[in-house]
Amino acid sequence: MAVITLLTDFGTKDYYVGLFKGNLYASSPSSKIVDISHSIAPYDIVTAAFFLKNVYKNFPNGTIHIARVFEKGLGAQKLLAAKYQNHYFIAPDNGILTMVFDDKPDLIVEVDTKQAKLNTLEEFYCRVVKEITFNHNIGAIGKATSDYVVKEAMKPIIQGNKIVGNVIHIDNFGNAITNIKKEDVLRFSENKQLRINYRKDDYIDRIVKDYSDVPTSYSLARFNGIDYLELCINCGHAADLLGLAVGDAVQILLE
Repeated sequence: MAVITLLTDFGTKDYYVGLFKGNLYASSPSSKIVDISHSIAPYDIVTAAFFLKNVYKNFPNGTIHIARVFEKGLGAQKLLAAKYQNHYFIAPDNGILTMVFDDKPDLIVEVDTKQAKLNTLEEFYCRVVKEITFNHNIGAIGKATSDYVVKEAMKPIIQGNKIVGNVIHIDNFGNAITNIKKEDVLRFSENKQLRINYRKDDYIDRIVKDYSDVPTSYSLARFNGIDYLELCINCGHAADLLGLAVGDAVQILLE
């Protein structure tokens, strides 16, 4: 039984997700389809890559991950299939996969969308899924390629005793997740005094373990379950109350 994950910018109010799931089940009736998210903002491949990068490893080897974000349509954009760390990925050629992978994948294939007698993009996705499910092979559905869009997600900058990062996602609770990881901070001695600056004159002076380590309505900084630094308010919406948005700079000083 194939496990297939879906990540799209289709939203949930339209029929698009249901239509595609029907196509997948018709093509691979025994498959198990898992939704990662369909609430990615239209065309936002940065957030989509962030989600997929931090989720795929939790699925079993051989899982097929489909990322349909910022598609331009059949014939207007390449369709790529890749194998990386014993997982399979299918996505448009817009840079999303290169932001998911930390290093070069085992194989990237440009799916042949010209020779096969198929009419829709959905049919090509299903063809790739079928080939992986039954033959564990993406080489048969196109040709290996190194000609694809490459993009890099924003990474924090470490200069002396300073780490400069950015807010990369606001979650459903209003927590402002940054691109600063626990490993970035652990490079420094635990004895150093820490100060997290955001906006112009606002700051947090320590990192706690849990939200409940501070009183209700107080601001805090913590490492979340995937080790990214997030700025939060205990039982409050940090993005609104602290005036934070995606792209905002966050600076850590260690002295």
